[in-house]
Amino acid sequence: MATGAAACDSERTTRAGRPTLTTTKLMTLLGALALVSGACGPEPATTATTPSETNTGSDTTTTAPTTTAPTTEPGTTTTAPGTTTTEPGTTTSDTTTGGECVAFETFEPPDEDVLPVQFTCGQDAVVCPSNGPAGLFTFEGAPEREDAAGTEDLSRVHCLLEALRDRTPGLVTYELSWPVLGTDRGPLEIAGEFVISRREVLNDFNYEYREAALLLEPPQLFADCRAQNTASAAWACLRPYILVDSQQLECVTAPLVCA
Repeated sequence: MATGAAACDSERTTRAGRPTLTTTKLMTLLGALALVSGACGPEPATTATTPSETNTGSDTTTTAPTTTAPTTEPGTTTTAPGTTTTEPGTTTSDTTTGGECVAFETFEPPDEDVLPVQFTCGQDAVVCPSNGPAGLFTFEGAPEREDAAGTEDLSRVHCLLEALRDRTPGLVTYELSWPVLGTDRGPLEIAGEFVISRREVLNDFNYEYREAALLLEPPQLFADCRAQNTASAAWACLRPYILVDSQQLECVTAPLVCA
């Protein structure tokens, strides 16, 4: 820095004291001025650069992957695998059609002398007509308590067994004779594979009416009863239908469907 300052002072003296210079001196002076200009000019700015840190070791930094939760459209339902969804209005479990037995009973007598029939398939053709006022079966006591039965018209009893065996459509009317203070009567309406059994009992001032649709047993059962050729054997086959016994026979379930 001292050499630069001296050069600057020499330059000022030369310019002030000597108006003319020789060529050699001038060239020498210009060279010196060039050196002085470089020395006297502002120092160039320096930029401090911080080297980035570099990890050259064996350790590796692992960045966990970003997980984006699945989006569900509004109004939709996500079901876990292995589960079953049921659409509204459907049923997963097995469904049984039909309802309770087609049956009716009352203890109130009708206003008129007619049966209070509730169900029918319209099978009103007369089957096995009666030849007189005699009852279909006769008993010593109430039919519910009797295993033995008699008849004054065995051919009509046989006709009824054959009609049930053959599923002959139509209506069989009957009466039961026993020490009843009134009447015990009813019809059997044969309608395909079932019969609509009706029974009305008026005993003294007690009234009872029962009605039910009962499935017919296999034809062979009625054939076997017919072959025994006795009133008691026929009664054993016919009593659950005449007594409207839905506990012993399988009933037809609602709604009633006629063939």
